[in-house]
Amino acid sequence: MKRVLVGMLVLCCALAVFANGNIEEGTTAPSSENHFEEYVELIMYSSGSSGKDTAKVMAKFNELLKEKCNTTINVTCLGWNNYKNQYQLILTTGEPADLMYVNPNLHSLYAANGAFTDLMDLFGKCMPTVFGYFKEGQLAQATVDGKLYMIPSYESNFAQNGIFYRLDLARKYGLGEITSLESFETYADTIAANEKGLRVIDGNPEQTLFQLFKASNGFEAIAGSNSLIIMVKNYDDIHDIIAYPFTDEYVEWAKRMKQWAGKGYWSSNALSSTMDPWSSIQVGTSAITQANADGAKNMMSYMAAKLPGSECAYWSLANLTGYSYVNPVTENGYAVPASSPNAERALRVLEVIKTDPELFDLWMYGIKGLHFSLTEDGKLIKPAVGVDPSTVNNHSMSGAQYAMRVKNLMRNEAGVWKGYEGLIDWLSSIETLNKFGAVSLDYSNVQAELAAVNQVVQQYGYPINIGIVDNVDAAIAEYRKQLKVAGIDRLLEVVAQQMEAYYKKNGIN
Repeated sequence: MKRVLVGMLVLCCALAVFANGNIEEGTTAPSSENHFEEYVELIMYSSGSSGKDTAKVMAKFNELLKEKCNTTINVTCLGWNNYKNQYQLILTTGEPADLMYVNPNLHSLYAANGAFTDLMDLFGKCMPTVFGYFKEGQLAQATVDGKLYMIPSYESNFAQNGIFYRLDLARKYGLGEITSLESFETYADTIAANEKGLRVIDGNPEQTLFQLFKASNGFEAIAGSNSLIIMVKNYDDIHDIIAYPFTDEYVEWAKRMKQWAGKGYWSSNALSSTMDPWSSIQVGTSAITQANADGAKNMMSYMAAKLPGSECAYWSLANLTGYSYVNPVTENGYAVPASSPNAERALRVLEVIKTDPELFDLWMYGIKGLHFSLTEDGKLIKPAVGVDPSTVNNHSMSGAQYAMRVKNLMRNEAGVWKGYEGLIDWLSSIETLNKFGAVSLDYSNVQAELAAVNQVVQQYGYPINIGIVDNVDAAIAEYRKQLKVAGIDRLLEVVAQQMEAYYKKNGIN
């Protein structure tokens, strides 16, 4: 019995050591200071832009990380407009890099072509605590041919978007809340006819309208697809894979968009706008924007600070579909490029950050006492109590922060939107299986078709989607013709074949 107890004690100590992420490669025992013996600077690349105070935050973060792990992280945010090209350059030239933010599109593009390190064995070995967070089957969503090419963030975000809008403007004209597509149109008609200082959608409305179109018709996007015009037509008939510009539903929707554009819901020059509705609503020039549930929660806080006196509401598009589902684990995560000389160190350090509240808070929220302070129950106050907001710059690393999320360490802001909890409870009550979110599509044999189709979508599709064409029927006929020339049939065939193989492999009906 004593031998058994001693053995169990040794095993527990070993697991505790792993959980602290403090075993250096090739060693068998931790140092007493939770330290790696050799100093390493990890190189990380991310989508998005850095905040003005991010360099200050990361200097403090790296000082603490070096103290705890003898490691620092050099994060480069590659912007929003060109990061995909930069990723391709880094990954094809073999430039040394240790961690890269990935989303479903990036994962789909690079997971199967040797650009990333297989982390299947390393994840549990180097990150046992975080590895243990995931339920059985969740990590299977991120595997490709039995290999794991990303460390997913640990969060549960509902995928459905919705309409975030100015409720005070509705009340001004005696209207109620938006509860249907018809009441949305009544609201938009009223704003367009009476509010001269703002538009229904100020900026490029294409994505907001796309979400409305998709939910109104029950079409479902295939996550990981770089050609969003190929979709599942119906949640209950997942084998009907379509290119939606060839559907009757698209023709009907395009004619409705022509009517909306004619009423002045958005500018006729909206496609070239440098503003987006998310930004425009915060400065009072847009009545609506799109957001998912978490985005709506954040926007409530932004509007209270940036447009005092406004009152806002949120209409989830799950009201149109009748169901909801959470995003797959491939939504956000870190990949380790094959060129990394520090794969094990990178994962062990991620384990530390994702389990250490002090490091995690710095990475996610900035410097305590400046960018934030905490209430007694651990909620965020931004900026810190007693700090003049005009003197504080933002801290942001976009994808690098999305991928670091761990839901048990994420903090809600104090005074969070009171409707958020009820919204999440409702979405949870109608949650169903995400049948198409985790598939990873291989476009290696149709790269030319994919590029050509995406070009046609931008040139011919976007103007139709926002109703700024002279003749809808003629424009759609030309759009379909150009898609055929670009190779849409071949692209559709390849996607459909892979979806069928995915359904069969995972037992999805």
